[in-house]
Amino acid sequence: MVQYELNLRDYIRIFRKRKFIVIVTFILSVLLFGFHSSRQITLYQSTTTVKYEERKTIAGLLTEWISYNPGDIMESQAKIIKGYPVIKKVALHLGFIEENSPLDAVNEAVTRISSQVETELIGRTNIIKIMATSKKPQEAVDLANAVARVYVEENLLSKNKQARSVREFVEEQLNSLKVRLSDTENRLKEYDDKIDNISIAEPIQEKIVDLEFQLAALLQKYTEKHPTVIQLKEQVVDLKNQIKGFSEEALEYARLKRETEDNRKLYSMLKEKLEQARITEAEEVSDVSVVNPAVMPPVAIGSQGKLSLVLGGIMGLILGSVLAFVTETLDTSIGTIEDVENITKLSVLGVVPSIEAGARAKGNILDRIKRRFFIPPKSEEEEKYIRLAVHYKPTAPISESFRNIRTNLKISPSKKVILITSSSPQEGKTTILTNLGLATAQEGLRTLLVSSDMRRPALAKTFGIEPRPGLSEVLSGLDNLKDALRNITDIILGDMEFDEAVKPSGLRNIWVLPCGTIPHNPAELLASSRFSSLLEQLRSEFDVVFFDSPPVLPVTDASLIANLVDSIVVCYETGRVSREALLRCKAQLDSVNTNISGIVLNHTRPQTEPIEPYPYYYRYKKYGYYTRDDESRSEK
Repeated sequence: MVQYELNLRDYIRIFRKRKFIVIVTFILSVLLFGFHSSRQITLYQSTTTVKYEERKTIAGLLTEWISYNPGDIMESQAKIIKGYPVIKKVALHLGFIEENSPLDAVNEAVTRISSQVETELIGRTNIIKIMATSKKPQEAVDLANAVARVYVEENLLSKNKQARSVREFVEEQLNSLKVRLSDTENRLKEYDDKIDNISIAEPIQEKIVDLEFQLAALLQKYTEKHPTVIQLKEQVVDLKNQIKGFSEEALEYARLKRETEDNRKLYSMLKEKLEQARITEAEEVSDVSVVNPAVMPPVAIGSQGKLSLVLGGIMGLILGSVLAFVTETLDTSIGTIEDVENITKLSVLGVVPSIEAGARAKGNILDRIKRRFFIPPKSEEEEKYIRLAVHYKPTAPISESFRNIRTNLKISPSKKVILITSSSPQEGKTTILTNLGLATAQEGLRTLLVSSDMRRPALAKTFGIEPRPGLSEVLSGLDNLKDALRNITDIILGDMEFDEAVKPSGLRNIWVLPCGTIPHNPAELLASSRFSSLLEQLRSEFDVVFFDSPPVLPVTDASLIANLVDSIVVCYETGRVSREALLRCKAQLDSVNTNISGIVLNHTRPQTEPIEPYPYYYRYKKYGYYTRDDESRSEK
């Protein structure tokens, strides 16, 4: 098979030929996407943005420079926002849980809120976008703002942790010291009422303490034998001898007094440290600030009905196009005139477009779809109109296609007996025969149409004449040829109306030999010597004789007649019959030494079938090649 490269015209032809597949796929896809969109839950999303700006001291920067931190601070903060502590406090703020709620309820609330919150870094900035999703717009706004607020609070608490720890430690020490100071002051008050010589012992004890401090300092510089060291030791000994007479209560009183003074000094110092810690804690500022608070979302993120329909339409067109090309690829019929001629090695005599009769040519889109897919049977009137299209519309494009076939047949005295056949049933061979006979008769030639298809005859019904006597009676010897032939008189007296029969459309030069009674042995009658004699008689009496025969592949009738006629025309319906059937038909005819003039391509649609009729046929009316009479007949 010769390879044929597709061009833009071929793609357009395929789309137009398979337009019903594309349209149906498009409609189904749009409906499917629309149904899916209507079943989706409507969700609202509100967004707030926060800025993270870490503030550090010089010491902190130096520490960060020395230490190694492999993590990304912004990514870490984005994860912290969705962390358990933040989400738990959000649930508390929004009232989803309480402080004493069970752990299972807390975990369930945290999991649900986490699924509704998403965080995203905005470019290469230090801004984080917090997106909250909910079925209600106000809930989405509240959730987004609550997450941002809790995140700011958590960041501030984390930053104040050290200062708070110092403050709490100082407060703890101050409370403990306050208790000890109160205890020593109470005990000291009790000694004031008992001891009289406390005022004397106390200065001596303090002097001893001072001298011992001085002695310790001198021993760090000098030895034990240094004069100053010896002198201080002697003074300490003398003072201790002086207070040996004092009672133990006096000594205890002095110790309590010193301890009380020390506690007072330490208490004052801790009070000052506490105030400093409170000031330091109050000076801390959060590193996080809200840039844009959440606002009411204008539309729902789930309400994408129009977008879904657009996507459905696009997907439908793509899928429909794919299915159209797949169908075209799987189509076993022949694709172009060049393919027909190259595969069969026969010439194409002509192309016959699809003939629509009466109301079938019109109707709304539903009627056309029904005709396209369900193919309702044609009525007798419609069949008659189609088979006599050249008679009813002699100047229409369909008539020109048959005249073109007549011209290409090159009818001559040596080529006047022609057999019309096909490879399979329902390929329109009878329609080709009647219209080609009418086109030949319009040229003035005495034309005979022989209904040699004695299995499913159709000529008698087409012309509205009596089927008997006919060919079977002539071959059987029951009637002669003269009584079996029908002419214009019989057509007028038949079912056809008078005004239709007498108009100048070639019926005056048409003779019809109907089938007659359908025999039980049609093949034997066609193979008899009577048929050969009849053929010679018809050749002498008529200018052109067209034989209508059954299909080649199902029965043998056509093969029996084929080697007796001058020429054979094979009818091939494009887009339905496979190429293998056409090739087998040609091979079977070649096996009986026949002369095949060519192939007629039947039932093609302009710009849609793989094989197009000559396009100028369909442009005649545009350029004024048809008469007003023909237009009025078409409308009628």
